[in-house]
Amino acid sequence: MFKNPPRIFGHKSALDNGNFVTLDYILNKDQDDFTLMHRFCPHRRFPIDAPGKVVNELTCKFHGFKWDSKGNPINNDKKLSCGKISCGESNLVFKNFEEPSHSWVKDLKEESNLKYSHSYFGKSQGSWLWFMDVNTDLLHVYKQGIHPFLSQQIDLEDIKMEHGSNWILQSHPEGWWCCIFPFTFIEYGRPGKLGINTVVPNNLNNEFGFQWMTQIYYDDRTTPNEKLIFETLEEVFKEDIGAAELQQGPYFPLHCASNRYEDHCVIWGDWVKNNRI
Repeated sequence: MFKNPPRIFGHKSALDNGNFVTLDYILNKDQDDFTLMHRFCPHRRFPIDAPGKVVNELTCKFHGFKWDSKGNPINNDKKLSCGKISCGESNLVFKNFEEPSHSWVKDLKEESNLKYSHSYFGKSQGSWLWFMDVNTDLLHVYKQGIHPFLSQQIDLEDIKMEHGSNWILQSHPEGWWCCIFPFTFIEYGRPGKLGINTVVPNNLNNEFGFQWMTQIYYDDRTTPNEKLIFETLEEVFKEDIGAAELQQGPYFPLHCASNRYEDHCVIWGDWVKNNRI
């Protein structure tokens, strides 16, 4: 559907204590080098450990095949590693993405004490293109709408909207939301709170059916009450997924915004039109 789209895999702190497992890959850090490995055994496609875990021993429990931490085979002849990935100034680990010189990158760069906490997961038979469209849409944040609780926390008049070639940013007094097209939604709460939501389509050539994973990061300053409030974002994701599942038929881009709160929907739609193959 898209040729070489940006992929955001997580924050580098998830690799502080070993390899980090995502929905479709395992991430490895060796000094300043970051490597991508397949999560599914190349022999019979059995999953090598569960997403969200930090692991040091890579073993396929189906036939007992083992690899070292870099994906080199120990008792078989099949390599797991499948290429290098980059770590940007933001400390995000990614592929096919050129980090902008922007305040959101600086915010994450200054968060030097983040630690991986845990992850949430889910599945949907809806359209992941509609789901990203919902993530870019501020107009649906109102008291009687999809996000009644969020509308009590955020005043839309306070939100500043910006965008780049393949991302949009929505800043508010407590932090910001950033979509990196086409698979990633990031929420930052200042100070010391980060959520990275990634979508993995069941079939890259079909918009219907996807899995999602939300990674949560905190620093030691974050109180239990702050964590409780920040993690309401997970309920917001579920509300967005529910909205995307109710939207009928294939995704179609919005050509004109009814007001400024839909501007980022138009930007997302333009990106889809210009990059779809």
